[in-house]
Amino acid sequence: MTQTPAAPSPEPQAMPLWRRLLGYIFDVRVLGVLGQIGFILLVVFAVRSISSNFADNAQRLGESQFICRDGSFSYRCAYDFMESESGFDISDTMIDHTNTDPYWRTFYVGVLNTLKVAIFGVILTTLLGTVMGVARLSDNWLISKIALWYVELMRNTPLLIQIFFIYFGVILTAPELNEALQPLGLPLFISRRGLNFPSLQFTSSSAIWIAFLVLGIIQIQVTSVILGRREERTGQPSNRLQTGLIAFMLIAGLGWFVSSAVSDSQGLLVTKASRIRELGDMDKLMLQRTGANHLDDLAAFSEEELDAAAFQICALDDSSSETNLTRQLRKMDIPYRIRRYEVPDKAADNYASGKCEMFVASKTILAAERSTLESPSSHLIISVKEAPIVWSLPAREGLNLVGGGRMRPEFVALLLALVLFYGSNLAEIVRAGILAISKGQNEAARALGLTEGQRLQLIVLPQALRVIIPPGIGVALSLAKDTSLGIAIGFPDMYAVSYTTMNQSGRVLQLFVLIMLMYMLISLAFSVLLNWYNEKIKLVER
Repeated sequence: MTQTPAAPSPEPQAMPLWRRLLGYIFDVRVLGVLGQIGFILLVVFAVRSISSNFADNAQRLGESQFICRDGSFSYRCAYDFMESESGFDISDTMIDHTNTDPYWRTFYVGVLNTLKVAIFGVILTTLLGTVMGVARLSDNWLISKIALWYVELMRNTPLLIQIFFIYFGVILTAPELNEALQPLGLPLFISRRGLNFPSLQFTSSSAIWIAFLVLGIIQIQVTSVILGRREERTGQPSNRLQTGLIAFMLIAGLGWFVSSAVSDSQGLLVTKASRIRELGDMDKLMLQRTGANHLDDLAAFSEEELDAAAFQICALDDSSSETNLTRQLRKMDIPYRIRRYEVPDKAADNYASGKCEMFVASKTILAAERSTLESPSSHLIISVKEAPIVWSLPAREGLNLVGGGRMRPEFVALLLALVLFYGSNLAEIVRAGILAISKGQNEAARALGLTEGQRLQLIVLPQALRVIIPPGIGVALSLAKDTSLGIAIGFPDMYAVSYTTMNQSGRVLQLFVLIMLMYMLISLAFSVLLNWYNEKIKLVER
C-alpha cells in the first residue's frame, strides 16, 4: 500500500506594516515611554511659560524692581531691597524687632509667628479632634449629642466667619485690663488685651540642671536595655518604665539641688548704709520701717502705707534676676516696687540718684556698673540664691500687667478659630478610624475584662491610627496654610508682614515667590514628620 505525500503547509503571510505599527504604538512599554516623554515636554512648556510670564511682568514693572546696589540692573539683585530698613513696627514678635531692622528680619519675624500658630494649632487640634471623635461614639446621649452639635456647627461655618466672631464678638467684648477676669483667683488674666499667664524663665544655673536631665534620659535608655536583657535571661518580668522614671526623678532632683547650690551669678547692689548684708536682712529692715512686730501684720496695712514702705528696686526688662528676686520676696511677704529699664546704665543712674534703693541683675553687670559710681567702695553686691527655673507671674502694676507670658488678642482669636474648625474635621476622621476597627476586636477586649479606657488606649486607638494619620496629615497641612487668614484681624504672620512690605517697597513678584517657598517648606516639614510617624505605626505584613 503506497502512502501519498503530505500537502505542503501554506507559507505564513507577512503582517501588514500598519498593523505592526499599531502593535508597537499600543504596546504597554511604548505607551509608558511616550507618556514620560509627554510629561517632560509638558513640564518644560509650563516652566517656559511661567518664566516668560515672569519676565514680561518684570519688564512691565520696570528695571527699578531689580536694581543692584551699584545702580545696575540684574535679576540677581532681586532681593537687594530686603537689606533696607523696614520702617514699620510689628505688634506681636517672638524676637526683638524695631522699625529700623531690615526687611529680612521683618520677614523672619512673620515666619516665626506663622510657625507659632501652626505648631500650637496642630497640637491643640490633635487633642480636641481626638476627644471629640471619641465623644461622638460615646454611649452617653448628652456627650455624643454635644460632640455632634460641635462638629456640625464648626464644619458648616466658614473659617473666616469664625475668626471674625471670636475676635470681635468674644475677645474684644472682654472687660478692660483693670477689670480683667481671674478664674478661681489664679494668676491668669483675661481681658480685651489678650491672655496673661504664668511663664517659666531659665536662670544661669539652668544649664547645669538641663545636663542632669539629659543624663536622666540616657539613664532611662540604659535601664530599659539592662532590665530587658535580664527579662530574657530569667523570664521574670520587670517594670522597666517605672524603674527608669523613678531613677530619672532622683537624678533630676539631685541636679536641681546641685545647680542651685553651686550657682552664684545673681546679685543685689545696695549701699553699705542700708545695713543689708544678705537677703534675710530685708525682713528686719521692713519691720523697722513699718513698726510691725511680724511681717504677717502687714496684711492689715492700707495700700498707701505699703507703697510708702515698699522697697524700690531697679531691674532690667524681662530679666530672670528680677523674677528670681521677687519670687523670694513674695515668699517672705515683703512689699516691693519694681522700676524696669532697657539698659543697665539707665538702671544704675536711677540707683545712684536715689530713685531706687537697690539694683538687681547678674553679678557681672552689677560689678561693671558699680565701678562707674562716684564711690564704688560704699556699695555692696550681695548674693541672691537662684533656682534653675523660676515662675514669672503676671501682676498688676498701675494700668498694666507685668511679668509672665502674654498672648495678644489677634493670636488668641486666630488660634481658637483654627483649632475649633479643624478640630471638627479631625473629629470625623477619628470617628471613622475607630469605626474601621472590627467588632471582634472590641468584643475580645471586653471579654478580657478591659475597661473602656483601657480598650481605647490599648486596642482601638493604636489600630485606628493607621486609618487616621493619612487624612489627618491633610488637616495639619490645611491648618498651617490657613494661618494666612490672620491678616483679616491684623495678626502679623508671614503673609501680613509681606503684604506691608509689598506696599512699602513695591516689590510684589519677589515677595510672592518668598511666600510660596516658605509655605511649601512648612507644608513639607509637617508632611515629612507625619509621614515618618505613619511609617512607624504601619502594620507590617509577614
